[in-house]
Amino acid sequence: MDQVDKRILFNLLRDGRISQRQIAQNVGISAQTLGYRINRLISDGVIKGYSLIESPLIAGQVEGFAAFKSDRQYNGGVSFITRCLEEITLYGFRGDRMEDVEEKIAAAGRELGDPVMKYFPPTAQVGMNLNSNDMEIIRLMRGDPRMPVTDIAAKLDLPYMTVKRRLNLLLKNRLIGVVSQIDLSGGDVVIYSIFSHAVDAVTKLLEPQTIFAIRDATAGVLFCYSENLKGARDSISRVRSVDRNADVMVLYEYQFFT
Repeated sequence: MDQVDKRILFNLLRDGRISQRQIAQNVGISAQTLGYRINRLISDGVIKGYSLIESPLIAGQVEGFAAFKSDRQYNGGVSFITRCLEEITLYGFRGDRMEDVEEKIAAAGRELGDPVMKYFPPTAQVGMNLNSNDMEIIRLMRGDPRMPVTDIAAKLDLPYMTVKRRLNLLLKNRLIGVVSQIDLSGGDVVIYSIFSHAVDAVTKLLEPQTIFAIRDATAGVLFCYSENLKGARDSISRVRSVDRNADVMVLYEYQFFT
């Protein structure tokens, strides 16, 4: 795997619905070369697929996160799992009320030990009025997260511009997102997460490397990408200059559940 492959992976990790034309433009290669490289990354098992991530707000739920220092497997009602080299695993939990989320974290703690970190984002607003067309768009994308707008419009018998506008609103309001499933060992790249209370300063520092973030006005977890360990180390050093207490975890595996 060379630098071009790694830049392709970064584009896919940052936006799971990015078009191949846009990737080719960002990386500076032809569409034909990009197609060959993506097919090879898929056949080599580096690109494993794509997952649709749905905000808990769609179902009127809330979400919380907890990290445990344990190498035990735990899959009890979690929304996502990220496993880290430091033997720390970060879990997402969802429930109808915050009390439900706290109980799920407590249940995990009974098997994994006390959490080393907990984070509860404040309850947010949906940001748009969801309608039946939106839910149908989401339903189709569960089966194919990268389904083209033209195909969605045809399957729902809706105008192309209607589907495009509603899909853009769903993405803009972070009600849905598409995550690329990458074999990090086969990809020879580094994904790391940083939990910080100096989240504005850290977000500004890491914006060029950030894949996605879970944050509020005072704290947050940022998931970032680097083509190699040196790049990750340099970025983490810059973070330490503004928040020496930031928690850093290097991921080797991640999984999302819908």
